[in-house]
Amino acid sequence: MKKFCLVLFSFLSINFSTVLSQDLAFDQAVQRYRTRVQKDPKNLEMHQKMIDYAAKTNQIKVPLNVYRKAHEKQPKNPIVIYVLAYTYLADDQESKAFPLFQQCVTTNSSIWQAHLQLARYFQNHYKYEQAIVHYEKVRDLHPKSTACHFEMGQIYRRLGVLDAAENAFLQAIDYDKSLAQAYYELGQIYALQKMADQAIEQYRKGKKLDPNNPIVRYQLAHIFLDNDDGRNAILALRSGMSADTQYAQVVNRLKNVSSLQASSILRQILKAKPNSAHLQYFAGKLCNKIGEIEQSIFHLQKAKSLDPTNANVRFLLGQLYEEQAETQKAVSEFEESVALGNVQLELLLKLAETYQRQNNQEEFIKIADQILAINADQPEIHYQLSQFYDYQFQQKKREGLIEKSENLSKKAVEHADRAVKLAPDVAKYNLKLGALYDRQGMLKSIRFYEKAIQLDPQNAEPYYRRGLFMSNFTFGSAKVLLYEPELVMEDLTRAVQLDPNSAGAHHALGVVFDRMGNVQQAMSEFNKAAELDPTDSRPHLYLGEKYANSGQFQLAISSFAKVIKVDPSNVEALKDYAFLCLSHDQDRLWRRAKKALELAIKIRPNDAEILMNYAYTLYLNGELQRAVEYYQRSLEIRPNWEKTYYNLALVYERTGQKVLALQAYEKTVDIAPNSRQGKKALEKINKLKGIN
Repeated sequence: MKKFCLVLFSFLSINFSTVLSQDLAFDQAVQRYRTRVQKDPKNLEMHQKMIDYAAKTNQIKVPLNVYRKAHEKQPKNPIVIYVLAYTYLADDQESKAFPLFQQCVTTNSSIWQAHLQLARYFQNHYKYEQAIVHYEKVRDLHPKSTACHFEMGQIYRRLGVLDAAENAFLQAIDYDKSLAQAYYELGQIYALQKMADQAIEQYRKGKKLDPNNPIVRYQLAHIFLDNDDGRNAILALRSGMSADTQYAQVVNRLKNVSSLQASSILRQILKAKPNSAHLQYFAGKLCNKIGEIEQSIFHLQKAKSLDPTNANVRFLLGQLYEEQAETQKAVSEFEESVALGNVQLELLLKLAETYQRQNNQEEFIKIADQILAINADQPEIHYQLSQFYDYQFQQKKREGLIEKSENLSKKAVEHADRAVKLAPDVAKYNLKLGALYDRQGMLKSIRFYEKAIQLDPQNAEPYYRRGLFMSNFTFGSAKVLLYEPELVMEDLTRAVQLDPNSAGAHHALGVVFDRMGNVQQAMSEFNKAAELDPTDSRPHLYLGEKYANSGQFQLAISSFAKVIKVDPSNVEALKDYAFLCLSHDQDRLWRRAKKALELAIKIRPNDAEILMNYAYTLYLNGELQRAVEYYQRSLEIRPNWEKTYYNLALVYERTGQKVLALQAYEKTVDIAPNSRQGKKALEKINKLKGIN
């Protein structure tokens, strides 16, 4: 610590002549600070006061310079780290302060002031769980910190954990009985719990300490009004107006009046004196309570214009817009309310539902994370997240991103499992978890399908999913089917009986018939599935493969085109479509093949087959140099592929590069002399060399 003192005394070496000429008082403060540092260099409160004074007198650059130099010399000293972080904070450089506060608690976890600053950072960014972790650390290290207890109470109140909030405010009052705001906050807690007498008692205590504060009394009036306690709401409103110089003279007009009368009188008062956001907000809420919706919206809009930062005004305004079927306006107000720090679950859940309805997955994920950070016991949110991650899994799998897809699959299972544990008697949650386990080939999927059937016996989906799973499940090295075909068909038949228009049931039947070798019946079922759900690419994919295998190439091309229309990211369909177009209808369809392969390359840029076929379309289009480039890229990935060498040789031959053409043809023969390309390459070699 002696060395640290010397570092701090570098402050003394700074030339203060400029500072002295500008602010003598600041120079004197510096001298006092120097004296105190020598006696107590660990005193963070003393450092903070000096930094605060420097900021107040626009001299923050002076301590910032000193502490930067100190940090350069002692980068691991927690005191130096803390004071530099605090100085950055005083200079409104939060982004630089935050990582230093984190470094400080990592270096020395007993510096409670750093935990307090981190707690405030997380609170300001609405990350309440993380804030509470650091507030609890402060409480353990410095239990008499009034600020810690008070600020924890504010977080718990926002989160609706009223018992914890009450305890925190009581602790704050124990350590500082002159803290008026703590009494007000405690009064609000009691008001929220509909304990009007206790609420009023706490407000009276606060009023003695802070007699001229109308705002907190207006806040109490709102809470009473939310609890349908009109009498106490108007009393609290009158109390606020009596301390508000703008309205003190008219407060008696609200004496002994009903809610309906109060609404009329408030409108008259606000017509003459409209510039109070608090009264406009109260008037808006009161009008809403008595069913005067247009007047309510009018006052809330006024309140919003006077105080655009009031999140609660935005929320109520959004609710009224929603009731008026003005959806876009409602969503806009809800979003603004959240952005301003409103974390009411009702609001967040409403936004989550809206984003789901709009298919706005990016915003849904953000809001869902916020909801679960506040209250993780939300089964529907977990279910929707499971749906989202499952969809993302399928996308990434098609793109060939195996590791990413596996992580997404794991998340999907975790959220579905959580939904089932929170609400075990909801059929769709069990069905979802069963389907996810089914995809992993896990026998326990049957249990969740059975539960879904038990909970919703008229739903065809769990029957056909269970039937399809049973038709696939094998055990042992011999891959013996565990379930009898009769059981499988019983489930699938039941599914079709329950819902003859279930595309999924017909698809499942198609799969089973195909496995039994009944291709004709399978194709019939897949055709039904495709008719019933044109947005499902799977039946078209199956039909395309079967048509191609049976030599019905135009039908195959048509089926794969339907897959691509429904799912343009399906790489295998893009590849098969392009291949068939080039192989069986090149003159008419090669341009379509080229477009399909361009899409495929964007999704899977390192697929040798895609690159080779795309190079061939470039060759057909006369883009010979680009064709060479793509053939070479294909060979980098699959170096010994005779087809690519043969096609590359064709390009070289066409461009008159005889030596390169011969080399590529010879390579084709070396790799696969008995293949179709090998035999044709040998003919080409003989022709180029002039051999008959």
